[in-house]
Amino acid sequence: MIETTPYKIIYQEANPYGSLTAYLEDDSRTVYLYLQSEQNPEWKIRALWIRNRVLAPDTRDPADFTNGLAPILLANEISTNAETSEILPEDVHFIWTEEGDGVAVFIKEELHAFLPSWSGIKGLSGYSKFARVETITAHPLGDSNHGVIADIVDRSRKFWEFRAEKDSWKKIQSSRLEFLENNLGAHTKYWSADGGKFPYIGIAKFESPKFPDVIFYSTIGLSAQNMPTVDLFHKDYLDYARIELVIAVRSLPADKSETWVPHFLGEIVKFPWNMIKWLGVGHTISMNRRDPDALYLNFTSAILLKELSAVNHTDIQLEHIPNLNGFVTESKQPVHFLFIQPITYEEAYYMRSEGSKALLDLIAQKGIGWVHNSEREGLL
Repeated sequence: MIETTPYKIIYQEANPYGSLTAYLEDDSRTVYLYLQSEQNPEWKIRALWIRNRVLAPDTRDPADFTNGLAPILLANEISTNAETSEILPEDVHFIWTEEGDGVAVFIKEELHAFLPSWSGIKGLSGYSKFARVETITAHPLGDSNHGVIADIVDRSRKFWEFRAEKDSWKKIQSSRLEFLENNLGAHTKYWSADGGKFPYIGIAKFESPKFPDVIFYSTIGLSAQNMPTVDLFHKDYLDYARIELVIAVRSLPADKSETWVPHFLGEIVKFPWNMIKWLGVGHTISMNRRDPDALYLNFTSAILLKELSAVNHTDIQLEHIPNLNGFVTESKQPVHFLFIQPITYEEAYYMRSEGSKALLDLIAQKGIGWVHNSEREGLL
């Protein structure tokens, strides 16, 4: 007969984006930190050992695995001063990373564990104060006041302190609008795209004499926080973690862009935090909104552009290319304004087989450039 183990959730908290939930669980044998996704079913739950609640054994009981129990760490795997006492909810608080995909656990104001964005990769669960060596569910935390982990936690703390300031969103909003207006002219409309929930993001519409027959829509505030998982792909990830999304649309006599573009942007602005994935040059996103002005093509997805090529098409020719380089955030990070270029299913298939660079080169060769032309023909 399998003996049942009592489980107790000590403390539970969702990240500020509402996409991941972390909780401390005490099963009377161990205490573990678990991190699970609320919106992406493909994201696998993470688990990090915090402490044993019983005297550490010398050998591991195989039944722990067959019974689905959380592994107890062994005496030679944990520090000699490792505590086994009960953790009280009032002694616990979390500090989430800016990206929302990592969390630091403090007990009585002392850092006890850190579950990073790279948890689950190459057998690493995270870092725990009482882990003495690298184990199956915890690595040593090391010096909690110095080093990489301490720097991440400190930077995260400062970020959330800034975002808690009364006028932080107003500063974020005005600085981005000012930058865009200096390059694209005064904005003519503004929509809230956050549903009143963090992260706060808006969408602004611009029409500039410098770019006749073009309407710009840009997100405002998407770049106010780092996207998650960028650090898994770029060593200098802070140079790639902040973006805004722009759609430049060819203006038609009976323009219907307002009926779909703001809605489309509003549906994707929280994608990085909801799905725990980043967006960058050459990435594609699905288009759930149909372009009502589309004449010949059905645009099913879109590719993200950074290096903008000339617009020299039979339908539209432009002398200038918008320069949206040079904006830096409150934390002195560069912001990449990525242009969204809608593409067809066939063009997306070509990209998957030949690579994103091949499609970007084709967009440049055909003179499509950075403007979405609802009436263009296929690239292939």
